Formats: sequence, C-alpha cells, structure tokens
Amino acid sequence: MQNDQPHIANSLLNSFKAFVGSHFLLNIINAIQSDVILNKNKSAFDVLQKYSRLYKSALRSSNEQFVSVSSEIDLLNEYIALEQLRFPTKTFPKIVSKSIDETSYVPSFIFQSLVENAWLLSLEHSNSKLGIEIKTTEKSVKLIINLKPESQKIMHSKVEGKTQLAIERLELLKKHDTIDYTINWNNNHFLELTIHLNK
Repeated sequence: MQNDQPHIANSLLNSFKAFVGSHFLLNIINAIQSDVILNKNKSAFDVLQKYSRLYKSALRSSNEQFVSVSSEIDLLNEYIALEQLRFPTKTFPKIVSKSIDETSYVPSFIFQSLVENAWLLSLEHSNSKLGIEIKTTEKSVKLIINLKPESQKIMHSKVEGKTQLAIERLELLKKHDTIDYTINWNNNHFLELTIHLNK
C-alpha cells in the first residue's frame, strides 16, 4: 500500500489541475476581461470577487486529500455563484444539505467535479431539472444528483473527463483502504455517491 502514496498524491494534483484548467474558469476570466473592456466595472468587480473566493478555496483544498463536508459545500456554493453569473437566464439549484456533521470529511474536489458534469448535462437537456442533495451520517457522506425527468436517458450520454478523474481517485483511495464508496446511476437519481470513511 505504501507504493500507492505517490499515485494518491498525484491524483490530488491532477484533480486540482483539472479544476484550474477547466473551461469554466477560463470563461470566467474572459467574462471579466469583456466587462473591463466595456467599462462594466461593477460587474467585473463582482465576478472578480467571486472568482477570488473560489480560487482561494481551491488552493486550500489542493493541499489536502480530505476536506470537511462544510468546506466542500462552501466550494460548491462559490462555484454555483459564478455559474449563475455566466448563465443568468438559467437557474442553478440551491444545495439541499441535511444533518451535516462538521466532523465528516470527503476527498477534495470530488463533489465539485460531479456537480459540474451534471450542470453541463442539464444545459444540454433544457427540459431537465437539476437537483443536488448532500447529507451525512455518523460514518458516511452521501451526494445525490437528480436530472429529472430524464436522469436515465442523460446518464448514458456523457461522462466528462473530470468525472473520470474523480472516480479514478476514489478507486485509489479505496485501494489504499482510506475510504470505501459506492456510486450508482439508477432510475431514481442521475447519480448517488456514498463515501464511507475508514480514517
């Protein structure tokens, strides 16, 4: 298992690189540049503030294999705020969080990559409605993503690269006996991820 440590560290680095190198962040930078050129200074300032908060959160997470569930929810909310600015005519749902245990931890960047993939799919399927729920128990954390009414149809359409990275990282952590997890795509939900911590 010791030989897996460099692979686990590298998987975290790859997750961070995928996040900062994503089209999402590059589009945000382009939006800021456009607002500055058009003298929309307040808009540029608002976007820059949100971008700064998200980037700082991502930098903190990049140093940790695990972050608290509440920190991951904060990162998701910062991401959502920026996506809402990018797509003002679309409605990004609020995260429903239930019984959040402040002592529960999850692998960093995992939830964000899965939520981002679902959001992109919801944009492609305009009649789908995205729903996100996070809840904790004493020994597990669960992420539930809905894309109703077409969850079953959409789930076979695309698994984005960052999502594949997230699943590979979960597999590495499971192999190292740090976590156990189950991930399901089914008729009830687009995606249901349950992480059991062995720490």
